[in-house]
Order: sequence, then structure tokens, then C-alpha cells
Amino acid sequence: MKERVEKLRGKSRLLSELILAFFALVVLRCFQLQIIKGGLYSELARRNSIFRIELKAPRGRIYDREGRIIAETRASFSLAIIRAFSRSPTETLSEVSKVINIPTSILLERFHSQKNYPKRKPIVIAENLSMKQVSRIEFIKEKFPELVIMAEPLRYYPYPEILSHVLGYVGEATKREIKELGVEMGDFVGKKGLEREYDKELRGKKGYRMMLRDSLGNPLKLEEEAFPEEGEVIKTSLDFRLQRFIFRKMKGKKGGVVVLNPKTGGVLAMVSSPCFNSNKLSSRFENNYKLKMMNSPQEPLYTRTIQGTYPIGSVFKIAVAIAALKKGIIKPEDRIFCPGFFYFGNRNFKCWRTGGHGWVNLYSAIEKSCNVYFYKVGAKLGIEKLVEAISKFPFGRKTGIDLPNEKSGILPSPQWKEKTLGIPWFPGETISLSIGQGYLTATPLQIALFGAAIANRGWYPQPHFLISHGGKGWKGKVNNTGVDKWIFEAVLKGMRRVVEKGTGKAARVAGVEICGKTGTAQIVALEKTREVKSHSIFLGIAPCKDPQVVISVLIERSGEGGEIAAPMAGDILRYYFNEKIKGN
Repeated sequence: MKERVEKLRGKSRLLSELILAFFALVVLRCFQLQIIKGGLYSELARRNSIFRIELKAPRGRIYDREGRIIAETRASFSLAIIRAFSRSPTETLSEVSKVINIPTSILLERFHSQKNYPKRKPIVIAENLSMKQVSRIEFIKEKFPELVIMAEPLRYYPYPEILSHVLGYVGEATKREIKELGVEMGDFVGKKGLEREYDKELRGKKGYRMMLRDSLGNPLKLEEEAFPEEGEVIKTSLDFRLQRFIFRKMKGKKGGVVVLNPKTGGVLAMVSSPCFNSNKLSSRFENNYKLKMMNSPQEPLYTRTIQGTYPIGSVFKIAVAIAALKKGIIKPEDRIFCPGFFYFGNRNFKCWRTGGHGWVNLYSAIEKSCNVYFYKVGAKLGIEKLVEAISKFPFGRKTGIDLPNEKSGILPSPQWKEKTLGIPWFPGETISLSIGQGYLTATPLQIALFGAAIANRGWYPQPHFLISHGGKGWKGKVNNTGVDKWIFEAVLKGMRRVVEKGTGKAARVAGVEICGKTGTAQIVALEKTREVKSHSIFLGIAPCKDPQVVISVLIERSGEGGEIAAPMAGDILRYYFNEKIKGN
């Protein structure tokens, strides 16, 4: 019995010792947590309750050449919800719906569409709120602390359609843009036009606000704040009044117009029609409008002035004349007979004038746009010499304009055809190319820059919109064609006759000497009717002796160059030299 009692006492002492050891460990751990590491964990808890709100930077303003604001940032209020503090999004958004008159289903769709957003990052569900809506939301925020009213910079375009293809628009960054541009989810970036080209300069620097919140998400104290910095100001060469005038002339038409200063390369106006609304495309939630623009058969998002590659018709005859003069194939006074047709091999190439033009030299051939003259010159010149002579002109290459997604067009050659199509060049294709048909394509901007090379008698600048940004000016390159000045004087004499008494008479402006060339590029139009319609083209230089402007007009599927494009060019030049100077 005594032995048994001793065993029980031993077990009891062991149990007591174990209990004492356990409590000692607990006390030691509490001492470590509360005394030794108490400061560390207190700081970690404090950090966990601090909420960071990003303050978006206003994008830099954009001005035209006269100091008119053409893109700016306006203050606006957006409503956001923080997922981490939301116990019942449906209940919250149902209440919000009553306040801002947006259906709960739409608000929920916006909320759930951002499921990849970090839980503590505000998800914007409504933007551009009125002051009345803001005040009503503030009233319900006590019940729903997950709601945040955010003062956001809203990109605003005073002339959203007139300048849409030049300025472009902004939008939330895609996954690809986040990776390429080094931005974050929810950031707005340039999507098109100058907004895209100078996105980094325009974007500015974001600020932030560090708020201490309780466990329910209620704000308690502002811990830290850094204000955002506005993006750089950009001044452009764009002449808004001229742009507006051309925009109105192009209403209801498809095509593009480019007006530039041939000496500086500064673009004064660039209108691509049809257009879109930059303000609507810059909204987070105008999805229906975006889809409408993307799916429209009119292709309003397509910038025809730099992306539209067209056959340029008789405008290319000037390039053929330059090449033939450079290679010594012809002299300006050499006469060639045009009977109205030209047989080459077993094919009959016709002149646009059935009865022919009779005897013509370079000047009268350009004036009358005689096909047979250029057929014969092209046949004598040959494809290799033709391409080599004009290889430094702006055909078949990008111009380097400060807009994204420019197309290069095609300057065809035997090498190009073999590489692209895998078939040889046929001699008859040189004949078609001699009047601007066949595989040759160019953009309206390339046509205008070709005009700049002629206007400057042998050189042309890199085209651009930028004059300055952040105190830095434009630095572009100058291209030399390697063609003697007298050759340009010769073709300009013919181009002067085009406007004086030839196919471009409709482009005349009283008191201003204009050189020009019409073009009519035939294409097959509607498949159902097989109706043949032509692109109408005009290239103009004014004044001839000391050029201030070069203009390129291209109207899709509209008719003869002298009947459609030339009159429009005349109206635009008349406005530039007369009405605009008066201040209208």
C-alpha cells in the first residue's frame, strides 16, 4: 500500500512539473511577443490597417500651333468599391444603384469583371459623377465603408471628332501594355494617335494617400500623402481652324487630306474620314460605342492618311518624268505622238482620251495627263532604272511621322515581286506602273511628302506634329533625293499648267500660283454590280516659287481627280490663303 502511495505521489509531482513548465513557456512566449517583439508586431498590425489610395496624375495638355488647347484633363469624381471591406457586394451595389441611377446588374457586372484586381485596390464602378450624386453617396458611406469617392483626372477633348485621328484616345491598360509600358492595372494609357506616340511624356507621375482604417474599413487618419505631377505639355504644328474647315468638307466622304509645311515637315492638318469620338472611346464604360466603331463597315478607327495604301494613278507620272529626266531618257522638249493607244507586245494600252492628244512634250503631257506619253517613256526607261532613280523618294517606306501604326505602301520591283509573290516581273507591268497602276500603293501622307520633295527641288523633311514637349524641340531628319534642281523646275512647269489650263483647273486660287497633279486610280467597286469606281486624287504645291504648303487629297471611290479632289483642294487652299488670314 505504501509503495502504491509513493508511485502516485511521483506521478503527481511529474504532472505538476509539466504544468509549471507549460505555463512557464506560455509566460516566456507572451513576454517575447509583448515586450521583446511587441513593437515589431504593433507596427505590422498598424501597416495591415493602412490603406493606400493611388492619386492618378493628370495627363499633359496638348496645344495647336496657335496656343489653343486641343486635349486637356478635367477634374471628375468616380465611385469605387474595395473588395477587402465588402461583406455583400450585391447589397452595397443595390443601394448605390438607387443613388446614381445605374442598374444593379450593370454595377455588379463592372465589379465582377475586375476579379483579378488586388483585394485592397479600389474598383471603379461609376465615373464622371455629379456633385449631387457625390453628396448622396457620402450619406450612405457610413453604412458601406467599402465605398470610396475618388477625385480622378478625366481626359477631355474639346473637339472629339475633328481631331480624333490625330490625337487618338486613352483607355485602361491591357495586360500586354502593362508589361510593355511598365504601368499598373487600372492605369490609363494612350491607345492611338499622339496620345499613344507620346504616352510616356504625357502620363505624368502618380501620387498616393495612406489612410489608417479600422477593421471594418472605416477611415481613421491620414498617415501620409504625395501629390501627383502633371504630364508634359505638348505643342503641335496643327492648325485647328484649317483642320476644322477640312473636316467639314470631308463630312460624308471616305478618304484623307494632308496639309503640311514642305520646309519644316510640320503637319498643319490631317483629316481621315470617317472619324470617331475620342471622348467616348476614352471612357471605361462606353463598351457599346467601342464595339460599334470596331464593327462598322465604314472603318472609322482606320486612319486612312497613314494606314490607307492606295493606287495613286497619274500622280505617279511625275515620278516617272523625274526618273526619265535623271537617266537622260528624255529631254523636256522631246515630242512624242499620242494616237490614243499604245501597243506593247500583244496588248493594247489605251489613253484616257479616245482620240489621243497628238504631239506632246513633257509639259503638255503633264498638263493633259497623257497616258501614251508615259507608256512610251516608261517602256524606254525600264523597271530597274525607274525604281533606282526614285528609290530615295517617300514611296515603299514609312515616312517616320510621329504617329503609331504607319503603313509603308508598295514601290514594286522585280525583286519585290519575286520575294512577295514568287513570280517574275513581266514587261507589261512596267507600262501599267508608268501611269501609277498595278502593284504601286501609297498613303495620302506619302503623296504629300512626294510633293514636298518637288516643292523643295530635291529634298524633303521628316513629317511631324510635335513642335515641343517639356522644353525639348522636334529633331527630325532631312532626306535628299539625289536629283538635280533643274529636273524639278521642269516638272513644276508642267504642274503649273495642270492648274492653269489642264486637268486641275478646279484647284485654282486667285492671286496664288499653284502647281498640281490630278490622279484617277481605277478599282473594282461593288462586287454585285461590278461597277468601276475610281479614287480621286490631287497633289498641290502653293505658291509654286516659294512654297508654303503642300496638299494631298484622296477621296475613295468618288470619280475623276479633276472633278472631285481638285475642287476640294482648291477650296482648302482658298481658305488657307484668304479666309484664314482674315481670321475666319
